[in-house]
Amino acid sequence: MEDSIRALEVGEHIRMRPKMYFEKCFSENSLDSLPFEVLCHAFDEYFDGNCDEIELTVWKNSFSIKYNSGMSLEKYINENITKAEIIMTEIRACSNLKKHLAVGQEFCGLGMATINFASDKCKLTTVWNNLKGTFEFQNGKTIRKNIESFLSEVSWTEILVQPNNLLFENLHLTSKGIEEKSSEIIKRLKDLKFIVNDLIE
Repeated sequence: MEDSIRALEVGEHIRMRPKMYFEKCFSENSLDSLPFEVLCHAFDEYFDGNCDEIELTVWKNSFSIKYNSGMSLEKYINENITKAEIIMTEIRACSNLKKHLAVGQEFCGLGMATINFASDKCKLTTVWNNLKGTFEFQNGKTIRKNIESFLSEVSWTEILVQPNNLLFENLHLTSKGIEEKSSEIIKRLKDLKFIVNDLIE
């Protein structure tokens, strides 16, 4: 009996029990809350005065966010992993890696890693301190990465997410839900330029 007991990795547990983690999606019968969870790093940078523009593009089964602040490409504690990868693959809710813990209470109930684990594909591109990092993830794990010199006067980050359709039982993004949630952000963060490109058919 004991030999058959196996400890599940976090990603495996998320994929086995999606309703436990994504209660809001299943209660709202849509994926509309996911983009705003992924925006937790952008909101963190906004509260720190480093981000004042966010562009959200939504399709029926995927979404991308782009904002004018970079993710750190610094190596984390003498390991061969960047802080950007830590944010994308290990932070499952608010943590002390965030500069503003209130971001977790308000905007980061899940963490980017949780959504990454529940996605077929996820891609991160970020420009930070004259470096450009491009990362591809599958089932929450890094499968490709490239960091190169990239002279730029501005920093920015773009994240593309394609949630796993089977895990979410064919839930989709909806125009109505995205508009409602975007309007709430615009009302609350008045000096943030929030652009929504609705490409849902």
